[in-house]
Amino acid sequence: MNLMYPLGVTTPAKREPGPFEVARSRLNLSQRELAERLGTSLFAVVRWERGDIAPSSDILSQLNRLLDPASDELSAEPRAVIKSPSFESTGVRSASKGPPLLEHVDTKFLAKPRPNLAESLSSNQLWGDSDLALSDIFLRRTKPAATRLEALEHEISAGKNTYTYDAHTYHTKVPPQGIASVVSNYLPDGGLVLDPFSGSGMTGVAARYVGCDVILNELSPAASFISYNFTKPVDVDEFNSAVSRIVLNQRALRGALYNTECRECGQQVESLFTVWSYKLECNHCNEEFVLWDHCRRYGNNVREHKLLKKFPCPCCEREVNKSYLKRGDTVPVFLGYKCCSKKIMEHPLNDADRQKIADSEMLLDGYANDIPDIPLPEGVNLNQPRRHGLDTVAKFYTTRNLVACAALWRDIRRIEDADLAAAVAFAFTSLYQRVTRLSDYRFWGGSGNTANFNVPHISNEANVFVTFERKAKSIADHFATTAKSYSGRAVVRTGSATDLGFVPDNSVDLIFTDPPFGANINYSEMNILWEAWLGTFTDPTPEAIVSRVQGKDIGAYQRLMTDSLKEAYRVLRPNHWMVLVFMNSSEDVWNSLRHAITDAGFSIEKINIFDKQHGTFKQFVSDNTAGADLMIHCKKSSQRRHAVELTSSESVEDFLAKERNQIPVLPFLHVKRDAEVDFRTLYSRYIATAMQAGHRVLDFSYFRKQAIEFLREK
Repeated sequence: MNLMYPLGVTTPAKREPGPFEVARSRLNLSQRELAERLGTSLFAVVRWERGDIAPSSDILSQLNRLLDPASDELSAEPRAVIKSPSFESTGVRSASKGPPLLEHVDTKFLAKPRPNLAESLSSNQLWGDSDLALSDIFLRRTKPAATRLEALEHEISAGKNTYTYDAHTYHTKVPPQGIASVVSNYLPDGGLVLDPFSGSGMTGVAARYVGCDVILNELSPAASFISYNFTKPVDVDEFNSAVSRIVLNQRALRGALYNTECRECGQQVESLFTVWSYKLECNHCNEEFVLWDHCRRYGNNVREHKLLKKFPCPCCEREVNKSYLKRGDTVPVFLGYKCCSKKIMEHPLNDADRQKIADSEMLLDGYANDIPDIPLPEGVNLNQPRRHGLDTVAKFYTTRNLVACAALWRDIRRIEDADLAAAVAFAFTSLYQRVTRLSDYRFWGGSGNTANFNVPHISNEANVFVTFERKAKSIADHFATTAKSYSGRAVVRTGSATDLGFVPDNSVDLIFTDPPFGANINYSEMNILWEAWLGTFTDPTPEAIVSRVQGKDIGAYQRLMTDSLKEAYRVLRPNHWMVLVFMNSSEDVWNSLRHAITDAGFSIEKINIFDKQHGTFKQFVSDNTAGADLMIHCKKSSQRRHAVELTSSESVEDFLAKERNQIPVLPFLHVKRDAEVDFRTLYSRYIATAMQAGHRVLDFSYFRKQAIEFLREK
C-alpha cells in the first residue's frame, strides 16, 4: 500500500509557492537559515513549506517582520497578533563570541562544603524568598486581571531551538516561547499565573518574560531546584567567575584524569571522550568477545554508520542477537581528542591511558563524603540498570567520571553565596545522563538525555570538565538574555498539586500546566540522579501516575488528577482559564483525564495543537506512540458539558471522512525514505475533535489500524 500524499495531499511540485518559499526567495535564505532566523527547526520549515501542517499566526507574524516590520501581507487571516517572544541567544557557547569565563571577579569560598545545598535554599517547602514574593503578589493582585471571553483559536508552534530551552535538561518541557504566546493572549495586561505541575519551570520562564507573576508548584525537589534556577536572575559575571574559579581549582585533577598523548605531534592533550564496550558471551559457543570489535557497519557518512543488532559470532560464526547475550565487563575501546588537527582524532588507548583509568580508583576514598552512593530502589525505569549491576547511583558513573563529578560538587557546595552556589550547581545538574554509563555512543557525536534509564551496550564516557564548561556557557547565555528580561515575581514550592492550601480561593488569573502523562514517564524514578546529588528525594505517595511498582492503576491516576484539578478550580478566578498541554496514546488515560477535568468543575471549551516542531525519538521509531501535544482550554464556569458515547468505528470513520482532503504527511530529513502519512498528527486532530464532541477516545494503535483501513478503501 502506498500512502504517500494520499487523498488530495499534493507534492511540493504541484503547489504554488507559499509564504515560506516567498520569504526565502526574497531574503536569499536556505531552509535551515530561515529556520534559524525564525528560532524554529528545519523540520518545521520543511513541513510548513510542503503544506503538511499549518504554521501558527505567531510564526506568520515573525515571517512578516523578517520581510518588512510594517507588512502583514503574508498573514492568512490578518488580525492583531501579540508578538511571540523569540528567546534569542547571544551565542556565548561559541569560542569567538559572547562574554568569556571571567577570573577577575572574586568568588568567596567556605572552608568546608555545605552538607546539603538544597536545604540552604528552601524552607517550609518554599524556595528562596518565595514567602516574601507570595505576600507581595497577593497584596498587588487583589483584582482579577483582564482575560479572554473565548478560548484561544489558533494553534501554537514553538521549537526547542533556543539556549533557554537547552540550558538544562528535563524529561518533558514545553518551549517557553510557545507558553509566553498563550499567556500573553489570555492575560494581555498581565496577571498571576499558576503551574501546579511545573516540572523544570518553563511556565515560570515564560510568565516572567512577559511580565506576569507566577507560582510554580512541583512534587519533586529536583524539579523545584531546576525551576528555582531557571526563574531567577543571576549576575552573569559572578556566575562566570565562579565557574572559572572552580575549573581552575581542579586543573591538576583534570589533567590526571583525562590527559593523553597526541599520536600526531606527541604533545599532552586532553581527551574529550572515551568509548566503552561490553564484553558479551555467545549463546551458542559460550565464548566471550568485545562487542565493539564485531558489531559495526559503515556507510557513506556518519548518519549511515550502524551498530548492528544481529551479526555472526566471531568465534563460532553463528548469528547472534546482542540483546539476548549475557553481558560481562566493560572495556575502553578508543578515545577522542583534538590537538594539532582541525578535526577530532580517534585512537585506541595506550598503556598510559589505561593506567590513568586504573589510578582513578585510588582517588575515590578522598571523595567518599561527596559521592551519592545511594542504593537504587525497585522501579519501572530502575530495574534495567539494576539487572546490569548498576544497583547504586554511584555505579551509574565510571570511576574516573565519578571522581570528577565529586570534585566539582565539593567545590560548588563551598561557594559562600547560596544563590550563586545554586546557579553553578544548576550547571552541574544539567550534565544529567551525559556523563554517566547511560550515555549511548553515536557515530555522529553528542549524547542524549532520555526519559528512561537504559544501559547501552556501547557507551560514551564524556570528559566531565569539558561538558561542565560547555553547559555553563549555555546557562550563562540564558542568564544574560532571557533571565535579564524578567519582571514580576516568582514563587517556587515543593509539594503535591492535591494540596495548594498556600494559595487563596479565586486568586489566580491563569493556569498553564503540562500534567503527568499517565504511565509514560516515572518522574520520581527519573529524578533520582539529581536528587541523589542534592540529598533530598521525592515522596511518591501523591504522584499522579500509573505504576505497578507504586501499586497505582488508572483509577488511582484519575483520583489524584481529579483532586489536583479540584484544587486548581478552587484557586482560579471565575470565568478564567486553565490550559493543559497533554498527549497520550492510551484510551484509558485520555478518558480518565477528561473525567478529572469535568469532575473538578471545568468545562472544556477548545482543544487544539501545540506543535513542538520536533517529535521525540520514540515517536519516530514506534508505531504505537502518539504525536503532537494538545492544548485543552478549560474554563471555570457554571456550564458543564456531558459526554456522548459513540462506537469506535463511527467516531473514527466520521473524523477521517472530514479530514480526507487534508491528511498530513511526514518528511524524513536525514534518511533516504519517502514521506509517509503522519498518523501521529492525524491522531492529535482526532482527539481534539472527539474530546470536544464528548466522544470516547481510542488508543493510538487502534486508531492507526482503522485509519490505514479507511485510507486503503478510499
